[in-house]
Amino acid sequence: MRTVDQAYRAFHYVKYAGLLLSGTTIFVMMAFIVIDVATRNLMGSSVFGSYEITQYFLMPLAFFPALAYAYGSGIMPKLEMLTNRLKPVLRRNIAILMMGIELVLFSLLTFYGWQYALSGTREQLGFSMKGGIVPYYPILYFIPLGFLLLSVEILFLIIKSFGQKEPALETKLETAEVDA
Repeated sequence: MRTVDQAYRAFHYVKYAGLLLSGTTIFVMMAFIVIDVATRNLMGSSVFGSYEITQYFLMPLAFFPALAYAYGSGIMPKLEMLTNRLKPVLRRNIAILMMGIELVLFSLLTFYGWQYALSGTREQLGFSMKGGIVPYYPILYFIPLGFLLLSVEILFLIIKSFGQKEPALETKLETAEVDA
């Protein structure tokens, strides 16, 4: 189990990097929107391509890299609300079953997201802005990456749940573990 804890500690830093990327992107998105609204109201015209840049670049970067961190923090609703009155062993088994189903679903989303990103790269997907084509296909790789990180997070939770009486529904690292 020590190897799993060490692997999860390393994975925690990857999740945290995704959280920082998402947070930075949200800040950039807010600043971009403020600039767009200010130029629209003060100068009578908006920033060229503001809607497309937000849609194709900023939104995927704001959402997908932080998926695993959000899931591991326990803020997403889970089945535990319905199984609170069951015996701990049964509750754990139901939680492992549900996480197994989630693992399969998110693994499929990872696979098909990767296929879509590869297809977008082959076709060099882009959008029209100011008379030119701006490629956005590199951003498509963040979608399967987010689902892959989420799948790895669920896999760690399943492994942790097998070694306990109660299901591990969220991951917490002690501050001493993170600093070490």
